[in-house]
Amino acid sequence: MSLRERITALGWVLPETPSPKGDYVPVTIHAGVAYVSGQVCRVGEGVISGPVTDQTPPQTVLHAGQTCALRALSVLDQAVGLENIERILFVRGFVYGGEGFQNFSKVVDGASQVLIDVFGECGRHARSAVGVAGLPSGGLLELEVVAAVKPNA
Repeated sequence: MSLRERITALGWVLPETPSPKGDYVPVTIHAGVAYVSGQVCRVGEGVISGPVTDQTPPQTVLHAGQTCALRALSVLDQAVGLENIERILFVRGFVYGGEGFQNFSKVVDGASQVLIDVFGECGRHARSAVGVAGLPSGGLLELEVVAAVKPNA
C-alpha cells in the first residue's frame, strides 16, 4: 500500500499544498534532509484557534495536531514525493497556550500520531513542544517537521 493509500485508508485527505504567507519557502532540502516551514492549523480559509486551555475539547486539540501534520505532509509530497521520505527525524510544535496551561506535549501528540500512523516505525521522531504567547492568525498550533529524504530522490 502506498503512503497516499494509507492516508486515505486512515480517513484523512492531504490538503491542497499551502503557499507561504511571507518571504520564505515551504521546504528547504539540504544534504538529504527536508526542513518544512511551520504549518499552522489552517482549515480552508479559517484556523483552529487558540489559546488552548485545560477546558479546550480534546477533539479540537487532536484536530489541530492532525491538520498541521497533514499540511506538512502535503508540503513534503509536493517537494519530493511522500514515497521518497526515508523517515521523520524531528518535530517541533509551538502551542498557543492560555494562562496557566502546561500540557504542551499533549497538544503535539495528535501530529506525532499522524506521522507514526503514516510512516510506521520510520515516523517515530524526536520532538519538542513549546508554549508560546501567540501564533499567526491566532492558531492553536504550529508545527515544524524535519525529514530524511531517500538518496537519489
